[in-house]
Amino acid sequence: MASKIDEYPKTVSLIGAGNLAHALGPALRSAGYRIESVAFRNTAFSQKRATALAQRLMSKAVRLEQAGPAADIVWLCHTDDALVETARQLARKPGWRGKIVFHSSGALTSDVLAPLRRAGAYTASLHPMMTFVPGISPRLKGVPFAVEGDRQAVAAARRIAYAVGAEIFPIRKDSKILYHALGSFSSPLVVATLVTAERVGRAAGLSRAQTRKVMGPILQQTFRNYLAHGGAAAFSGPIKRGDLETVRRHLRALKNVPAAQEVYRALVRSALRDLPSARKAELLRLLHDR
Repeated sequence: MASKIDEYPKTVSLIGAGNLAHALGPALRSAGYRIESVAFRNTAFSQKRATALAQRLMSKAVRLEQAGPAADIVWLCHTDDALVETARQLARKPGWRGKIVFHSSGALTSDVLAPLRRAGAYTASLHPMMTFVPGISPRLKGVPFAVEGDRQAVAAARRIAYAVGAEIFPIRKDSKILYHALGSFSSPLVVATLVTAERVGRAAGLSRAQTRKVMGPILQQTFRNYLAHGGAAAFSGPIKRGDLETVRRHLRALKNVPAAQEVYRALVRSALRDLPSARKAELLRLLHDR
């Protein structure tokens, strides 16, 4: 007689073979899920990536037009803009009743999967708060996943999160876009800030490699301080001390670095809202001076 755990959905089809799929697929397989197929768009690049991933997962690569409800779980790893049309295309196939369908957009809700829900599938959005870039597949252990959707799909999502060692928490549909903006502030906009800092380093006469080397230790310690103790305890420098003349000199010098002064002003204004600083009123007046 099969145990209750044996009845849980254990096969997965991945729709898309991008950076997210390259992290999810191996993690799912290591957790005991069988990857039924990896679907790709009708381009040579997409086919190449899907074929490589499928071989790694001991699965098969299929064209998107061939994809359907063959597995217990179908996980859409497409870009946000492609989700609506992909859901419509998949829903034209028969056999969705009782299947689980996820998408992993951080900004969109499970409502974009409505055609598949109408076809009988249980649907949810299941988004990992993690950065995925080419050539790097981060571990999912400890990664927070936000989930919302049908009860049955949410239950399947919780089992997957448990299996791969991730954490999972519910998110309201009307909160998803701000939740996704949080992700932007936590990774791509951090990178954008660092690239601005790199531009400043170049203006100071350092090479890109030197700039990254100089920034490395202070960046790492700042992140350690912030994660362990929070923003106020991690905050330091002339803005905290209220060193008006230093900030004035920064602003004057940054005029010569494209876009850097604008970024500096915006970040100082944000810091003065929430972080400890001496002479806040005077610093705010200084920011208004041009």
